[in-house]
Amino acid sequence: MAYQGGIGGTFKNLWSPDLTTRAGALSGTQTASNVLFIIGGLRTVLLLIAFGPALILQAVMEGNVVVIITVAIIANMFLAAILLRSGRGAIPAIIATILYFFDLLLGGNILSWVIGVLLLAAMIGGVRGALALRRGTGFSDDTYETFA
Repeated sequence: MAYQGGIGGTFKNLWSPDLTTRAGALSGTQTASNVLFIIGGLRTVLLLIAFGPALILQAVMEGNVVVIITVAIIANMFLAAILLRSGRGAIPAIIATILYFFDLLLGGNILSWVIGVLLLAAMIGGVRGALALRRGTGFSDDTYETFA
């Protein structure tokens, strides 16, 4: 078999995990879960550094739309990460992926786009894995006794 490593192979594995087996689909969802935990954690730290816990709570209580949306996006990322860890959560993961894509598209520079594309590829692979696990059939590691 020919060598299939390198950056192209790694990117392909992030974007398109092996969905022919349950283990491959779970691996894709767990990779996306790790990415969502990292992004959600970094956004939480940045929000806390920018405003502090008291000002965030005050802004939420006063109805500041920008802070409420930011907190909701972070909460959705953590929810999707927790659900993807167990192989579920396709809908919150799709929402988190779309919101991250638009955030990446609207703000950033070349370096954040390069890193963001890799993270986005892992999220898309996780969404695909969650959808495959939701379908639940057609995995090659499912064995059926035909003549039992």
